Amino acid sequence: MEENSKSNVTFNIYGGNNQILPNATEAVQNFYGDQFADQKLHSEGESTDAPHEDEQRLAIYINKVESLRGYISLLTACKTAKEVGEVVATMCQNEEAIDADLIARKDFIHLLLPFLTNVKTGKGVDNLRLYINNAWDARKKALRQSNR
Repeated sequence: MEENSKSNVTFNIYGGNNQILPNATEAVQNFYGDQFADQKLHSEGESTDAPHEDEQRLAIYINKVESLRGYISLLTACKTAKEVGEVVATMCQNEEAIDADLIARKDFIHLLLPFLTNVKTGKGVDNLRLYINNAWDARKKALRQSNR
């Protein structure tokens, strides 16, 4: 019969920062209060829900969830195709994965359409592409002039 002997060790720590690195074969850490954290996040307006399918497709190009939700709220607030172009130009300027070639593509513009709920007219791909390209050209020109 194999005997399982475990030694009891007690650490008494009084203040300060202490780091104990024993050669342990097992470590257990218990977290309590997950229900409180969930309630706290909901009360602060943070969503623990999984992103919507449309958000997930746009998230391929935007890494930070905060930025993604910010862009989505800006796109939702747009009332004209010109405003959409300005938001997309900002995305192109700030996000590494989004470049001038991507913002002119039909597939990328289709990703934006579910969020353009307040744009009543001019939601065609060609029209949006025109305003996106105009806004990006104006943004590039302004950036060049500010670097002089």
